[in-house]
Amino acid sequence: DEDDESEDDDESNEDITKHTQEEMDSLRFILINNNRSDMLDLMREFVLGDQAHENFMMFNTSFSYGIYDGFYEFKKLRDRKKNWNEKFDLLFAYTYMLQEFDVWMYDNEGGMNDMVSGLARLWKSTLKKTDEELGIDAEYTRPGILEFLSRFKGNIEEAEAEPSFKFNYC
Repeated sequence: DEDDESEDDDESNEDITKHTQEEMDSLRFILINNNRSDMLDLMREFVLGDQAHENFMMFNTSFSYGIYDGFYEFKKLRDRKKNWNEKFDLLFAYTYMLQEFDVWMYDNEGGMNDMVSGLARLWKSTLKKTDEELGIDAEYTRPGILEFLSRFKGNIEEAEAEPSFKFNYC
């Protein structure tokens, strides 16, 4: 009916670019510099392997085995980095891809806890470094990373795993 259409038009004409200061203050950002962007590309290929550039991807339990085995290769790669900002960028990119392609959290045969704990330990030692050492800003990226890790922790600890995953990154 015409009244319903009029209400729909009013809603679609509402200015969605207006946000309260409270809404803006609640947003978290992770600034992506050139190196961080390169590491995101590299870790996408590392985590996804042959599927990295595919439009259609298939995931099953064997993907989880690759994540598990790949973590130990990732640690070696990270350890070869000379400075903390490179280590940070690589660790962020790796963790981001684990979050983005999270099938491994839900479809695995168990035994992933040591990998999850190892990843948390990497973050714990990394977050002890200063913003300057990590090459991040205190205003956006540090709070953005902490929010990202909080959400990652929530997702991973909600996954049904036996025993339950614990991601104690701080």
